[in-house]
Amino acid sequence: MVVVLVTIFAVLYSLPVPPVGEPVESLALESSKFVVIKGVKVHYVEVLGSGNLTFVLLHGFGASTFSWRSVVSGLARYGRVVAFDRPGFGLTERVDPHSLSFNPYTTEGQVKLTLELIKKLNASNVVLVGHSAGGGLALLTALENPQLVKALVLVAPAWREVRKNPLERVLYSIPLADKYGPLLVRVLVGQLEQVLYRAWYNKSALTKEVIEGYKYPLRARDWDKGLYWLTKYRGFPDISNSLRNLEVPILIVHGANDELVPLISSLELVKLLSSNTRYALSVVSECGHLPHEEKPWEFLEVVSKFIEDLT
Repeated sequence: MVVVLVTIFAVLYSLPVPPVGEPVESLALESSKFVVIKGVKVHYVEVLGSGNLTFVLLHGFGASTFSWRSVVSGLARYGRVVAFDRPGFGLTERVDPHSLSFNPYTTEGQVKLTLELIKKLNASNVVLVGHSAGGGLALLTALENPQLVKALVLVAPAWREVRKNPLERVLYSIPLADKYGPLLVRVLVGQLEQVLYRAWYNKSALTKEVIEGYKYPLRARDWDKGLYWLTKYRGFPDISNSLRNLEVPILIVHGANDELVPLISSLELVKLLSSNTRYALSVVSECGHLPHEEKPWEFLEVVSKFIEDLT
């Protein structure tokens, strides 16, 4: 039996797994730009506006710069806008974390990459705009580096602690997990479309063009490995006791009908802020998890008021 198991393991170990996708440069759009941050080729789009602020946009899980398409030009009224694809998403290069000096798929690594991107692009007067998981990252970035952040705009932020359970830790420690885990991702990726469907309150607005826009990055080289590494290294620290230390102005925008991150999450978030923190919570009616996509004009109206009060 031992010999059989060893033989099976040896065969599985030696079998090649063909890569999928194309180099990210070949998928670049007219607005695409790339910058190398600590060994990772990061994809971003940029609009140079008329104000003195710099909006840095952090999308949510499964999204990309595409998700900000309806609000970038509106934000540019107040300054420069930079939207980038977080590691594992969009057209940002999927790099094996073992080949880097840091792991861009961990929460800490993504905060580090965001800060390095801000420095690399010489951004100043930074307003971090984060959606869902990107909102959590924006919060954490501001907590760790308050001097670099002028304000926060959080869209349905996912800010609660996330830890892997014991079973997950066991599964990811299996010797062949890193080799065959991405194959499982290829099989299960179709479920992401169902998550997207749940994210919208007005399902008729989820057009074929929108779905294709979300799926376009699945053509990138090693997209399966990127999603695998994200799930393997996923986690988020407990920041509930640190939130009272936030001093930057905060705007929270949340859809009243959000199924993925319920509105109560943001209501609990504001309760943890210091009484000295300047904040505003705007609830968008008849809207799901994506206010900036489902109701972009209402989103921009709320953000505009916040920015005008800020400046």
